[in-house]
Amino acid sequence: MTTKRNMAVLAGNGLSIAFNPDLNLQRITEEVLRRIERAEGGDVVAAMREIAERALPDGASSAEDFEVLVGSFGAESRTLDLLDTLAELTSPADKDLRRSIQRVVKFAEKVRDTGVSHVLQVISERSHAYVDQAQSLNDLVASITKSFDGRITIGNLNYDTLLLAVLLTICQSDLADMGHGYHSVTVTIDDQVEYQTPALRLSASDFPSSKRVQLLHLHGSLTYWATRDGSVHAKLPREILEAEDQWLAVREETTNIRPVVVLASRRDKAEHVARYPFDLAYQMFSAGLTNAAHWLIVGYSFRDDPVNATLRSEFIDRDPKPKVFVVTYGSDPDRRDIERALGWGKEDGASHGWLTVNREGADGVEATNDWHDFVG
Repeated sequence: MTTKRNMAVLAGNGLSIAFNPDLNLQRITEEVLRRIERAEGGDVVAAMREIAERALPDGASSAEDFEVLVGSFGAESRTLDLLDTLAELTSPADKDLRRSIQRVVKFAEKVRDTGVSHVLQVISERSHAYVDQAQSLNDLVASITKSFDGRITIGNLNYDTLLLAVLLTICQSDLADMGHGYHSVTVTIDDQVEYQTPALRLSASDFPSSKRVQLLHLHGSLTYWATRDGSVHAKLPREILEAEDQWLAVREETTNIRPVVVLASRRDKAEHVARYPFDLAYQMFSAGLTNAAHWLIVGYSFRDDPVNATLRSEFIDRDPKPKVFVVTYGSDPDRRDIERALGWGKEDGASHGWLTVNREGADGVEATNDWHDFVG
């Protein structure tokens, strides 16, 4: 009997940009800064503007500024959480001190929620491929699913729903993401309306073995939401998020759920991805890497430490090495950056036997000789 071929895919921001340039991180950051400047409100908006000004005093000038901005929104609340813990340990009887800290923590959380809601609303509004480019992404995804008849595990680093929408078009009956197929939860959405929606899967056993394509949002998704205490995790349909009501509800505190995403600085990401549901997504992605002899990495900069650690841990002890196909646009990252991220040193020799790098971008890559060599 012929053994089915498995594939692992890592999709970075470059994949989204290839099919919708408006999802470029610098452009998103520029638009978020404009909206923060135009926002109306009291102390929360004033604090959000101050944080944005301190984080990016000269505005957005590169894609890296996205992490600088979003990481700054959560930094204060984490520091204040630590202060609350210290106050409890050092002055357990000083209730006034703890109440004061908790009041400031709550304010900082509201500032964070307001800033994050603006960031994700911009991404939500731009999560549509242009009509003439949607077919190109369809072609790439169709080629992936046709070329590999076994398990296809996709680790997606983008918050947008671009790839999800295409997968639903191409292989809906074969697709499983973090949204549970038959367990649902009740949440309060915009203006205190109760809504029943799929829960997020809790463990690897919740993924049906009959679904050969797994979409794992390693850093969360526009569609992943949770109550503040983490007791309920839900997947909201894209239709709700394409309207403005839910994002406004976060800012006006008329919903009991918040987005579940890793919007953190590079330094803080490792702490975030150790928590549910990101830890489950990483676990499933690691298993996909382990079981695949072919790795496709598209539009990824190789600058994310937790992602690099996952790739490296699965790559370094493999013999033979997986066949790795990196698709990027332009000269970044260079071959040595890729080798270093995966744990391949100069003493290991040339990497051409297992690593192919295509620098023409994702649009149309499935028609190239590099692609045919990779899948052959």
